[in-house]
This record gives sequence, C-alpha cells and structure tokens, in this order.
Amino acid sequence: MNVLKKLLGAFAILGVFSASVSGQVRHVELSVLAGINSHFAYGTAADYVLGQNDFPVTPAHGPLLLGLGAALRWGRFGIELEGRYTRAASVVLTDPSDGDTVAVKTLAHVSGTVSLVYSPLAGRLRPYLEAGGGLDVVLAKDATYTTRDGYVLDVPAPAPKDRFDPEVHAGAGLFLDFSRGFGLRLDGRYVWVLDSPRAVRSLQFAGGLVLGF
Repeated sequence: MNVLKKLLGAFAILGVFSASVSGQVRHVELSVLAGINSHFAYGTAADYVLGQNDFPVTPAHGPLLLGLGAALRWGRFGIELEGRYTRAASVVLTDPSDGDTVAVKTLAHVSGTVSLVYSPLAGRLRPYLEAGGGLDVVLAKDATYTTRDGYVLDVPAPAPKDRFDPEVHAGAGLFLDFSRGFGLRLDGRYVWVLDSPRAVRSLQFAGGLVLGF
C-alpha cells in the first residue's frame, strides 16, 4: 500500500503539472484503471536443479492489476505516462522429480512506462492503438513454505540489482467519452518483462475512468 500511496502522489503532481500546460496542448487525460494481469506459465521442467530449483515451473495465474495514467494528446496522437501495480497471487508449484507440491505466493510488482497512443477516429467512441516500454520492479521479501511432503522451502528475495527489468508492451483499447471532461476506458495489452533467462509474458486487461482537462 505504501507503493500505491507513492504512485498516487506522483500522479497527483503530474496532474497539476499537466493542467498547468494544458493551454499548450489539445487535451490532457488522467486514467484510473483496475483489471487483471494474466501471466502465462513460465519456466520449464528442464530448469530443474536438485536443491536449487526444485519447483521450476510457475503456472499461469491472473492477479489483480491497478493503474494510473496521465496522457498529453495532440489530435490523433498522444504520449502517456503510466504506473501499474500487480498484486501477489497464490499458485501451486510441482517438483517434477517426485511430484511433491507447495503452495506459494508470486511476487507483487510495479511498472512505470511511456506509451505512444494513436486514436484514428474522433467523436465520443475512440478506439486506439498503443505501444511503449519502461521498467518493471519486483516487490519481494524472504519467505518460507512447507511442501506437501513436509520439506521446508526457503525462498530468498531477489538481490536489489535483480529486481529491475525492462518491459515492452503493445495493445489496443477504447475510450467512451460522456463529455470532454469525463469518460470510460477499456484497455488490453501484451506485455514482455525482459527477465533472465527468458521473458515473462502476460496479457493485461483493465478498465476504468478517464478525467479530461
């Protein structure tokens, strides 16, 4: 929740700044979104290492997603700064060597991105395309779990340098304007978090309110 408070504060400052320059651009829009971050399964049984990586595959899961965005728009084009927070989720991991299982929490994470947005149509109903990138940050602490067969599993938090990964995304969505200053938004995007040794992929689906200035 401290992360969310910091994000809210940062976007409040950005909103004040955006309003101060709104006379120089066509439109300023602030978005508040909620949805799901539908992660694909990642890791393979080939990554199994006895005593080091006994549960190598994380199954698909879809935790809650919250987002805040601020966009400056010129005609059909816009640039959006956005922060998104993905909550931890409960998943069950399996040891491929003996079938032992353990219920764990995935890592919550936040991202900060910049996107180019293109809206080909004017009017109250505005579909759009988007593409961009930024940084994804893992929020983690040490954890301990007990497997089904009674083994204790210690999961250390990633080292600070390993918590930051580049992110790129592409997607599409729809704005529904009730007035110049208020509307709804639906947003979907495909996300690649460029983690090592392989990218973590997800589909994000979100909707929420848009305030215009």
